[in-house]
Amino acid sequence: MRYDRIVFVCRDNSCLSIIAENVFISRYEGEPLYVASRGFTVLFEVPCNPKAEAVLAEHGIEPVRTTCLEIRNGDITDSTLVVALKEEDRRRFLSRFPYADARTLAELADETADVHDPYGGGTADYEQCYEDIDRMVQKAIPYLQRLLTDSHEMDSSQLFEKEIMEEQKKDDSFRM
Repeated sequence: MRYDRIVFVCRDNSCLSIIAENVFISRYEGEPLYVASRGFTVLFEVPCNPKAEAVLAEHGIEPVRTTCLEIRNGDITDSTLVVALKEEDRRRFLSRFPYADARTLAELADETADVHDPYGGGTADYEQCYEDIDRMVQKAIPYLQRLLTDSHEMDSSQLFEKEIMEEQKKDDSFRM
């Protein structure tokens, strides 16, 4: 299977998946790819966690989006790899989208422990969360690049379907 979309998921898309999305975008150099993050329990658009935004800014990363978004059916296609920040998020995602390919960031990075959620903690907790995500993303990128290049070749016109192009207008996480 060839992937042209990666969607990072966590419970509410206010911290973990937002950090992972932005770290990945800042670190990834490779084939064109749609990158986004979403949550399961986002009742309406709310601002992201200010501590998550602050830790990204401390590392020179401008967030691509500052509001939380809920995952929708249109976010998942046959060519989407879903990356959950915790095993419980992966299981929860698969209960709603059993046909999707969902893995944890720890699995892709060949680590055993999930990312710890710093919610309710101090600045040091958010910094540790950022460092863990950054380390795991850097370790996962070579594996992800193999997933993007080792599969059958696609015509470039198939890479970004009409739905994705329409999504670009709504979601500033689109990156090529």
